[in-house]
Amino acid sequence: MKTQIIRYLAVLPLTAMLGCDSVTPLAEERPDTQSAQVARAATTVSFEFDTTGIATPPSGGLPTQLLPANAFNDAILQRGLIGTTEPFTVSGELGTRLELESANWKLERDGASGRALVLNKVESGPATRLEPAVLQRNALARLQRWGIPTTEVGDVRQVASFLQSEDVGTYEPAELHRHKTFVLRAINGIRVQGHRAVVTHGVDGSFQRALISWPALAREGHLLRTRLSTAEIERKATEALVAEELTTGRVRLFWKYVPNRLTDGSWALTLQVGAALASVATETHTEEPRVIDVDVNAVP
Repeated sequence: MKTQIIRYLAVLPLTAMLGCDSVTPLAEERPDTQSAQVARAATTVSFEFDTTGIATPPSGGLPTQLLPANAFNDAILQRGLIGTTEPFTVSGELGTRLELESANWKLERDGASGRALVLNKVESGPATRLEPAVLQRNALARLQRWGIPTTEVGDVRQVASFLQSEDVGTYEPAELHRHKTFVLRAINGIRVQGHRAVVTHGVDGSFQRALISWPALAREGHLLRTRLSTAEIERKATEALVAEELTTGRVRLFWKYVPNRLTDGSWALTLQVGAALASVATETHTEEPRVIDVDVNAVP
C-alpha cells in the first residue's frame, strides 16, 4: 500500500517558539495518599532555574494599535484577508460559526472566538523558484491589510512542507508541497498563548490558505504586569513544580500572556510565567518539554 508522508523544513530562523502547555489529570485518591505526601516532603527539591526570559519585567501597556473589533466581519475578511470581490453565499451555520463560499473561495469565521479559515478552491500551479523572505513578507502584508498591526506581531517562522510517498518500505523522492508562514501573536514582545496565524502559499507562490486564531482584544481589563521579584517568582515556580510531583531538573522561565474571555465576550490578557522543563529522550520514546503555568499575582 502506498501512503503519503508530509515533512516540514524550516527555511527561516525563529527566535523562540513555545510548545503547547501540558495538562496533567488529577490523581485518584488512595489510602496511601498520606504516606506518599510524607515521602514527597522528605524528597530533596533542587531546580536549576534559567531566568533569562524574565530578566526584564513587563513595563509597557496595551498598544494603541490593535486588531479592530470588526475584523471578522464578512466584508473585511473577504476584501482584506482574501483580497477578492467575488460574491459569497452562506453554506452553513453552527452557533457563532458561519461558513461562506464563492466561486473560488471557502471561508469559515467565528468572530466570538476570533477564528477564521480561508481555503482557495483553485489548485497551485507549477512549482516556481521562490525566495522564502519574499513569501514571508507577502504573508505579513496580507495579515496587515486585514488589520493585524505590527505592534501585535511576535516571532515569525517560514517553513516548506514536502510530500513523500511510501510503498512497502520504499520511499520515493520528496516533493515540495506548500510554503507556510507561522506568525505568533505578542504584546510588547511577550507571546500570547495560543494565538497565531498560519498563511499558506502554493509552490507557484499563490495564496492557498489561512488559518487564524487571533481574537480582537478588549481595551480594558488586562493584567499585564507583576510586582513580584525574580526570587519570589522562583519560589512560586518551585511550588507549582512540586505540586506536579516534580522535584529536580533544569527549568527555563519565560513571560507569557494568557487570554481570558470577559463576561461581555471580549478578550483580555493576564501575565503568567511558563516554567519549561527539558525534553526527556529514552531508548523507547521521547517526552516533549513540559510547561507548567506559574501565577505571578498579575496587576493592571
